[in-house]
Amino acid sequence: MLGGRVIPPKLFVKGRYIGGADEVVGLHEQGKLKKLLEEIPSSGNIIANNVCTSCGNLRFLICSSCNGSRKVYEEKDGDHGHHHEFCIKKCNDCNENGLIKCPTCC
Repeated sequence: MLGGRVIPPKLFVKGRYIGGADEVVGLHEQGKLKKLLEEIPSSGNIIANNVCTSCGNLRFLICSSCNGSRKVYEEKDGDHGHHHEFCIKKCNDCNENGLIKCPTCC
């Protein structure tokens, strides 16, 4: 599904990077994971049994600027006639996972 690439899971709590699978397991074994997860606010604007129509209550969407790739293509400055040159830049609209907060429910 990912074209042969495997991306390990990463946990974020309230926008702060907690760690990958090994760190999360370590926090659980130390009894610290539950306290971190208690910091997550309840679904706020979402009424019980209601699902956000934009993100399905996942609270994040794939960035529409870069389609989650974290890269945007910009035309280079300069006069090249009809030949267009592009450069690749880091997308500034999304987080390190290519996601943006859902504008509907967050």
